[in-house]
Amino acid sequence: MRLAKLLMLVLLAGTLSWSESSAAELDGVSADGWHSWHVDNAEGDQVQFYVLIENGKPEKIRSLSWNCRKPTRDKINDHGEVSASESYAWFRGVVEDSTVEERVRDAALFGLVESGTDDAFDYIDQILSKR
Repeated sequence: MRLAKLLMLVLLAGTLSWSESSAAELDGVSADGWHSWHVDNAEGDQVQFYVLIENGKPEKIRSLSWNCRKPTRDKINDHGEVSASESYAWFRGVVEDSTVEERVRDAALFGLVESGTDDAFDYIDQILSKR
C-alpha cells in the first residue's frame, strides 16, 4: 500500500494547478515554530506529522511513524490527536496554496494521502482527471 501511495505522489507532483487559497486552519498551526499532531489512518496505523511554520507559512513537513525520532530538538507545539478529515483539510489547503514553495506542497501531498480519508483519494482522482 505504501508503494502505491508513493507512486500516486510521483504522478501528482507535476500535475496540480495551484490556487491562491490559504492553508486550512488546524488550531494554532499558523503560529511560527514546530507543530505536531497524529492521526489514526484507515489502515489502523498512527501517523505523526511534524510541520515547521516560518513567517506564517509551512516550510517543512515530515510524516513519520509514531515511534520515529523527532525531526528537531526545538520546542514542538503538540496538537495531539486530530481527526483524519481535519488533517486532510489542512494538507489540502497547503497543496492548493500557490504562495507555499513547491517542495513543501509536494510533501503536503504525502500528508494528504496519509490522512487516509475517502476525501483525500477523491481529491487525488480529481487532480489526475485534470491531467
